[in-house]
Parts: sequence; C-alpha cells; structure tokens
Amino acid sequence: MALLRTRALGRADLSRALGLSKTALGDLIADLGAEGLVVENSVAENPSAENPSAENPSAENPVSLSAPRGRRPALLRVNARRAAVIGVELSATVFEYGIYDLTSTLLCVERLPSRRTEGEARVYSQLLGGIRTALERAGKLGYPVAAVGVAAPGPLDAQAGALLMPPAFPELHRLRLRSRLEGDLGLPVRLEHNSAAAATAFLRQHDGENFVYLLLLEQGIGAGLVMDRRVYRGAHGYAGEFGHVSLDVNGPPCPCGNRGCLERLADVDAICQAYAGRTQADLTLTRIVERAGQGEAAALEVLEGAGRAIGLAAAALVNLLDPSMLVLGGPGARASPFLIPAIRRELQGRAYPYLGWGEHLEIRACTLPNPVGRGAAECVLNALYRGDLPLTQPRPAIRPELTHTGPLNPPGG
Repeated sequence: MALLRTRALGRADLSRALGLSKTALGDLIADLGAEGLVVENSVAENPSAENPSAENPSAENPVSLSAPRGRRPALLRVNARRAAVIGVELSATVFEYGIYDLTSTLLCVERLPSRRTEGEARVYSQLLGGIRTALERAGKLGYPVAAVGVAAPGPLDAQAGALLMPPAFPELHRLRLRSRLEGDLGLPVRLEHNSAAAATAFLRQHDGENFVYLLLLEQGIGAGLVMDRRVYRGAHGYAGEFGHVSLDVNGPPCPCGNRGCLERLADVDAICQAYAGRTQADLTLTRIVERAGQGEAAALEVLEGAGRAIGLAAAALVNLLDPSMLVLGGPGARASPFLIPAIRRELQGRAYPYLGWGEHLEIRACTLPNPVGRGAAECVLNALYRGDLPLTQPRPAIRPELTHTGPLNPPGG
C-alpha cells in the first residue's frame, strides 16, 4: 500500500520492489482488492492515470488478477475513495478541520475562530462539534472516516495523547485529549505537536533529508526537526519548543515562565506589537509587510528585528544539527521576503562563518496553505499505511448522534 501511495505501479514493478513472486503478488492484490483498498486501471496509456481525481471514480475498475495479453500493463493504485481522515489544527486564533482522502487530497476544509479563552468545556465542545461536522460532510461525500489527527501547540505528550501545559491553551492544561475524543467519536485519534505536523506535511511534498521547519504562528514559534527523512521528537516527545529559546534574560516575560523567549520577540503578535509601539498603528502582519514593500522605515526595522532574533536562535540549530535547509512556514511566513535576508545575515556571522553556512544554507518559505492541519492528516495517514491503525474494517461515515453545526467549504472556498 505504501508503495502505491505516491504513484501508480504495474504488477512487474511491484513484484520487483516487494521481492514477491507473481503468484504471491496476485494473492496480495486480490486480498487488497477484496477490501476495496486497491484498484487497477486498464488504460495505462491514459496520461491522467498517474493522478486520477478523487471525484472521478469512473476511471477506476475493480481489481483483476491478470492483464489481457497484447495490452500495456495495467496500473495499480490506492483507492482514494476507500476512506478519508480528518486533520485538525488547534491554534491560538483558528481551529481548522480538513477532510483528506487516502492520497492526501484535500476534499474540503473549514476554519473557525478559536474560543480558547472561554474555558475547557466550551473549547472542547467547539473542537468536538467541528469534528462531528466534518464527519457528517465526509459521509455526504461518500467517504467513511478511518481516523482523526489533531495538531496542537506544545508541550504535549503525543504518545499519551495529552496536552501538557501549552501557554496558548491555559484552559486545556493536562487534558487527555486523545482518549476523550476517541470515547466521544468512536474513532482512532492521534495527537501531534503542531511544528512536527507541519514538518511532516512539508516532508510529504519535498525531497529534503535533513531540515528544520520553523513554524511562525500568531502566538508562538515551533521547530519541526527532520533527520534522515524522519521527524525527531526527542526522548520524551517534547522536541521542537524553539520559541522558548531565551535570547534575553532581562527581556519581556513569557507565559512559559521564562524571559526574553524568541516567540516574545518574533512571532506574529510580537511583530505587530513592535510596529504599534513605533507607529501607534494597530496593523495586521499583512499590512506591515505591504508597508515594508513600499519602503516604510518602521515596517522594515520591525521585520529586520524579528528576522535577526530568529537568525540568532537558528544559529544554534544550524551549528548543532547541520541541516541542509531552513523552512519558514505558518502565518508568519508571509514576511519571508524580509525575514530571510535578516536571518541569513545573522547566520553569516554566527553559524561557523568560515564554512559559509549563512551564504549557502538554503532558506525558503513553505507554500503549503495549511501545513499544520494537513500535517495532522498526514500523521494519521502514515499510521494507517504502516498498519498502526486499522483500515481494513469499514467504519460508519456518520454516527446517529452527530449534529450538523455548519458547512465545510471545498478547498479555496
């Protein structure tokens, strides 16, 4: 299944890749076909066969055990319509609920303002209601939901499925989110750190072996660490709290209890507050970036300062991990044209300058529109393809007690 996840393959290619005889492979394909997990396209020369639309099931035929002689080999692929997963992002400002098929295609998405300050009961009710709406929409689209992935700010314990003490969610400290959701939904749930989720989504789309994904949020900065194409989570699963690197012991207090943390100097809120302090103008990051593009000195200085702070903290990561690439993602990545030059200048002077890392290290912006929510979905899809979560047993697309709380929108809607 994992081999067919990214592209369609003929039986001969699969046999070589798996080291199976023709008979053994035929038995395996028959089993997967009986479960509806694999389909075989009999028109291999069709250019669209490499990437069929999830909305075009007519292009797929039931699995056959042999291809007719004289024709080009048929291609096997994952049946994208067999199931879907729900990817959820919990952030300080927005809760996002996306439905993804088995090929990671986004089917529809909804983003709602976060109610994180209204108490545990209301926050959990909003989370549960959004997932239930997504379940209902998936059912209407004809997709049974196999699992739910939730990405949240840390620190959290992904293995136990519990939020620990994330500063962005003081109302949810010590909440065992996974077990509670599984009990209410009747579905497997996985909890992931938001920066690790974003790195997982980027890893799915790119060939990088070793890189650091810097997630720049409205409130917070995280780091997804990828080593040899694996997300590194640390001994206890707490890796990635990059925003709480202290750059100034006498700096502004942080909700984590420290002072001068990176995120208090360079997350989106910090940038907007710094700009307001200079100009008395309360602007969004988008407007600040626009003014910087017009050459306004205050906007340029504020973005330069944020970039220098990120670069100063990133120098330690570069010296320690020797990554091939730094990736800026999340809402703060809108300022990348101004942040990246400042980051590079800091690295040139602090990250082994005689090796030229500041000049040669690739620094780029992530173009995925929703890396955290997509990454939450990718995490459960990875678990499904590894066999850590069941996919062979059909699950209901909608439970009787589910109530509709509002429409989900198709991508871009």
